[in-house]
This record gives sequence, C-alpha cells and structure tokens, in this order.
Amino acid sequence: MKAHLFVCTTCDRYALPPGQPTRGEQMLAAVEAEAARLGVDPIVSSVPCVNSCPRPSGAAVREGRGGGVFRFARLSPADAPALVAFVAGRAAGKAVEVPASLADRVASYVLPRTLPSA
Repeated sequence: MKAHLFVCTTCDRYALPPGQPTRGEQMLAAVEAEAARLGVDPIVSSVPCVNSCPRPSGAAVREGRGGGVFRFARLSPADAPALVAFVAGRAAGKAVEVPASLADRVASYVLPRTLPSA
C-alpha cells in the first residue's frame, strides 16, 4: 500500500501578522524534520488545504489510489513523531492503527473505494 502524508500550509493564516509562518507551515517543518530523521521523507508533501479550517492545523494521510484517507485536525509540531510513524507504517503496508495521542485529532476517515469486479 502506498501511503502519503499531505500537510496543509495555509492553516490559521489569518491569525498571525504577515510574514510569520502559519501553524500549518510550522507543522510541515516539524513533519519534514521527523521524516528526514527517520529516513522516510519522500512520503510528505504540502498542500494549500485539507479542509480543517475551523480546527487548524490539518493533515491528511492518503493510502494509495482509491485507498482510504485519514484527515487530522488540531495538530501541533509535537504531534509530528506520532504522525510520521503512523504514515511510515501504513506506507510500509503494516496495519498500523492511529496512535492514541492522535485519536482525538482524527477529523474524518474516508473508506477505500471498492472497484467493481470484472
């Protein structure tokens, strides 16, 4: 299974003075640093939005084409180790559950798409 982490960089963009990094940008930096530390940095990308605006800062884990999607909200840089470990495990094809420290931050889960049989 190919899993990938998308971190929203625009989260909370209106709460800070111009020129200051958003909470999303801070989260992305923490996630990239943790992924690099673990040697799994190709599994992380930034996106302009993961639809968690009412509860910033957000990220989403997509599990391959047609796979499930975990959407997280209210993340902080302190959550980076748990989030990266989760997505790295899923990317390796392991049945890794959402870490307990992130359970209350799951905003939604989209079930994998089932393809019609031929």
